[in-house]
Amino acid sequence: MDGTTHPAVTALAAAVTDASRLLRVPVETIVVEYLEAKDWPDSCLGLPGEDDACADVVTPGFLIILGDGFSYRTDTEGNLRSDTGTLDAELRVDFRQVGGIGGWSSGYHADTTSLSPDDLTRLHQFIVDTEFFKLPAEVGNGDPISDMFSYTIFVAHGRRHHSVSTYDGGGPLEYPALGEFLAWLKSRSPEPGAVSA
Repeated sequence: MDGTTHPAVTALAAAVTDASRLLRVPVETIVVEYLEAKDWPDSCLGLPGEDDACADVVTPGFLIILGDGFSYRTDTEGNLRSDTGTLDAELRVDFRQVGGIGGWSSGYHADTTSLSPDDLTRLHQFIVDTEFFKLPAEVGNGDPISDMFSYTIFVAHGRRHHSVSTYDGGGPLEYPALGEFLAWLKSRSPEPGAVSA
């Protein structure tokens, strides 16, 4: 051997590192369930993003499935794309809104068992569109406004979990896709009312 790393090892290392980062656990705790050599139909590994320019060239790589519902497509150099459409782990969302002149609050809770198939699909899409597990814990929205509401969104998917807080502000939300997710959650929450003592 000439000392170079096998492409499967490079690809697997990239996938395990990404899953470890998202789960916030050591890499040695990530379980490898499946690895298969694949020829992907383009340079985007068959998963083009909205603004991606993909070269129409067969790209050798790997399909990697890890524990906790992680599925990745890679090339032989360790570049990867998350194949989130295969995730089937338990999903839970908790939403809380608090504020207003009376210190009102309301919330929404749902999980895999209580969501309709359409809502479950929509929730998965919000998680993908916002890259929820990569968002900072606090997301700005310009200068806070008087009698503002603050919002906390908690999502758990398999072992992954993350909480994001934001507020009513005078500027655009730092992550516009999060605004759509927030509006969806608000539409499912009861109107905020007085906090009971």
